[in-house]
Amino acid sequence: MKAPGTGFSRKAGTAVVVGASGFIGSRLCRALESIGIRTIGFSREKPFAPFGSVRKELLRADTIYYVAGSSTPALAEERPELVKADHWNLQMLLWSLIKVTHRPLVVLASSGGTVYAPDAPQPFHETAPTRPSSAYGAAKLAQERALTAADWTVPVILRFSNLYGAGQRPRRGYGVIAHWAKAVHEGRPATLIGSSSRDYLHIDDAVEALLAVHRHVASLRAARTPITLNIGSGIPVSLDELHRSFEVAAGHSIPVERRPARSFDRTDVCLDVTAAAELLGWAPRVPLREGLAQTLAAFARRQWPIQSP
Repeated sequence: MKAPGTGFSRKAGTAVVVGASGFIGSRLCRALESIGIRTIGFSREKPFAPFGSVRKELLRADTIYYVAGSSTPALAEERPELVKADHWNLQMLLWSLIKVTHRPLVVLASSGGTVYAPDAPQPFHETAPTRPSSAYGAAKLAQERALTAADWTVPVILRFSNLYGAGQRPRRGYGVIAHWAKAVHEGRPATLIGSSSRDYLHIDDAVEALLAVHRHVASLRAARTPITLNIGSGIPVSLDELHRSFEVAAGHSIPVERRPARSFDRTDVCLDVTAAAELLGWAPRVPLREGLAQTLAAFARRQWPIQSP
């Protein structure tokens, strides 16, 4: 089948993952391939537009997952050039698709924990006002707006809560759970920063939400407006509660080192995920303590993928 205006054939059902070597992307690629979806992954090592020339595989895809990013809440405050680079990367991808008339579905991994107005009622519904209080949240919201403005695509925005699970490296600015798992493994105290409450989602549930988008591609295409969905557990968990769950999962007490909150930290975050259930038939399934036990076991075995989102 020819894609009008492009001059080459495309294979129906093909999925592209931008950020394929990262925490989300590596798991997503394996999951797509396991259900028979032809999947092409791009990363820093294999860019989708090397030397400014866009790879044809990107232009042929029906579903494009954008799960790439080099900044974190901490790094976004300190290194605005990373934020600009991330935004430019997404914008370049969108511009590359202008002449592809089959209107690919573009799925953006955004942040439900940083884009909503802090004083909006919780759990946050997708219609809640957006007013980021950090550079990272502002960057994610800017990416959302860039995608929704690209009317030559079918935009789908997934606002994820705090993701965790096996394979997440304890890198600076990423995931308290990964850092605590490392501390437990090394016999050090868990560092509690501030006194916030968060919505924690296991990586398996996050990937299942991304797969559900591909399964519902026909109904999503029929929508007349961009789709935005919260993807989280829907359960707020305080750091003290998380610490107690860690102790249960580890099977022993874990000492604590407390530090004050940072300027970019949100106080409390919980997402309303009913819309994802209604539209995608998706719901979180991995209980927190089960997910923590899996994460601790994997960390002990050093099951870390090479990550370069």
